[in-house]
Amino acid sequence: MEPTTRKMKVLEAVVEAYIQSGEPVGSKAVCEMLDFSVSSATVRNDMAEIASLGLIEQTHTSSGRVPTELGYRVYIDKLMKPVELEQREKSFISDTLYMSANTPENLLETSAKLLSDITGCAAIAASPTGESAVIRRVSFVQTGNYTALVVIITSTGSVKTKLFRCDFLITPQLIETFDNIMNEKLVNMPVTAVTPAFMQTTAVSLGEMSMIVSNMLLAVHDAAKDAASTGVFIRGQSNLFTMPELASADGKKVMEMLGHSSELAKMLSADSDKADVLIGSEMRNPAFANLSFIVTHYRASDGCSGALALIGPVRMNYPKIISTLEYVTETVGMFLGEMLGF
Repeated sequence: MEPTTRKMKVLEAVVEAYIQSGEPVGSKAVCEMLDFSVSSATVRNDMAEIASLGLIEQTHTSSGRVPTELGYRVYIDKLMKPVELEQREKSFISDTLYMSANTPENLLETSAKLLSDITGCAAIAASPTGESAVIRRVSFVQTGNYTALVVIITSTGSVKTKLFRCDFLITPQLIETFDNIMNEKLVNMPVTAVTPAFMQTTAVSLGEMSMIVSNMLLAVHDAAKDAASTGVFIRGQSNLFTMPELASADGKKVMEMLGHSSELAKMLSADSDKADVLIGSEMRNPAFANLSFIVTHYRASDGCSGALALIGPVRMNYPKIISTLEYVTETVGMFLGEMLGF
């Protein structure tokens, strides 16, 4: 076996042994994991050379070695072998998601909870971006003598509602009038086109009636604005506090970050057909220094895609966790496509 190939096998063994045990790895443990015969002395020399490349490090003078960020990066990019989920695991994932595949929101919320439960990480699910969505239907539901609800349904399956109040008695005939007017003007229009200027133009076109439906028009605008945003579901945040890698101060910063959906949406925006892994400092945020971020993207159609992601310790079982995330992502995309008729 070529020396370079052997050193990469040694690095692979160090990373996988450390992932399993959380303890610094010595040459004897590496020898037991290798699928070829080599002396402990040779492995010690190889580990010293690997350490000189910045791939592993010695935490204490007498201890074994642990992977560095660069070591994890080389392992993930070049050495990691994919893991095939067992059929019982696939069936459990598919069955769980199928039970919630009645609305996109329920499906994504369930996928986040499922991922956090299976992996022990914090999980994030982002809905398809509404920027490319078009309005499929506008409905009005009377909720009281003077109140009603506007419901906007988009091409991405998003359902947004806004309650509004009128200064006059609402009747079924008036609800029907609202339905006819708004569907005529909004169906097949991009949600991003429902701007304040557009609504002002709509009000002018209604003539004298605009004076009594101003609250309705405002509610329609607000619901369309919500539909244009990306919905983010986060589950398993408490898992982060069980991780020894997170100091209390860092944990607080991470939780604050998870509370800003717009920042999370940016982290999820990069599109790729495979899992994208960011390790520690690669996230350019000191609070995430000891964490890894794994994101995948589902596709219900060419114009309808979103993301699922996990946040966990740098020392995680990447092959199994990535395989789990990718299978959940694939299943979500399939169910969402069926739900929306793609």
